[in-house]
Amino acid sequence: MCADRLLRFLPALALMLATLPSWQGQPHAQGRLPDLGARSELPIELDASSSEFDRSANRLVFHGMHVTQGTLSIRADRAETVRIDFENTRWTFSGNVMISNQGTRIWCSEAELGFVDHQLRSALLRGAPARFEQPRPGQEQAEGHAQSMDYAVGASLIHLLGNAWLSDGANEIAGERITYDLARQHVIAEGGSSGRVRMKINPAQRNGTGGDAP
Repeated sequence: MCADRLLRFLPALALMLATLPSWQGQPHAQGRLPDLGARSELPIELDASSSEFDRSANRLVFHGMHVTQGTLSIRADRAETVRIDFENTRWTFSGNVMISNQGTRIWCSEAELGFVDHQLRSALLRGAPARFEQPRPGQEQAEGHAQSMDYAVGASLIHLLGNAWLSDGANEIAGERITYDLARQHVIAEGGSSGRVRMKINPAQRNGTGGDAP
């Protein structure tokens, strides 16, 4: 991307990276960020070291929790919910939360997950920071972190919020907010109140991994 074009984008606080070769991907690429939701007909299995009913808060509490459905796996030190049927419920997972699906892993300190019709529909992830790793066949893995991540499952969008950082293994981008389109591997970054979006392009790494030199 030429320098004058980049400078035109920065004052608008938004940067489209789809033109960078190493960020380009095929639609519905394999190994993208986890879908998190699994097919509704698959059973949901719960395993915990202990459970209790908090009568004062009318909440079920699980310790040492592990939830699986198909390729989806959720682990946490603690999980809370008001209903256990996953029909239309919200779960809060806290303490060493790890979510994995199709080879991709997410780590955070707290996750609020919304289930509808036995499928995960929304995920709000918080951490210091919350982070993910995304394998990409034939390419360097993508990874990112932020103070929080808001994942819109149906729209295949993940929003990295607060000190957001994203890398494809060669190039890096940082800003206050980054939106990542999972299906198209398309990135939009915003500088927030600082008005800055920061990029780092490493030609040597791109050449070394078989990517096109800028």
